[in-house]
Amino acid sequence: MTDPDRTIRHRWPTPGQAVTPQPPIPDPPRTQRLPYTPDMFPDVPQVEAKPPRSAWWWVVLVGGLLLLVAAISIGIVLWATRA
Repeated sequence: MTDPDRTIRHRWPTPGQAVTPQPPIPDPPRTQRLPYTPDMFPDVPQVEAKPPRSAWWWVVLVGGLLLLVAAISIGIVLWATRA
């Protein structure tokens, strides 16, 4: 005996059983393009944006790190080659 709570994924017609015709599949809904009117969107209050932050501190930080790495590299090379 089969479990009545079990999901049946495929139901094949058995011989002698009447096959009921399936209703036709309707066309999928389509998007309708409307003419543009300026009042289609709700009014949004204008908010003053903050001025962009300056990126010079990144230039100073990266430049300083590059100078430090270059100075250490030159120091290591000079220390290693003094003989």
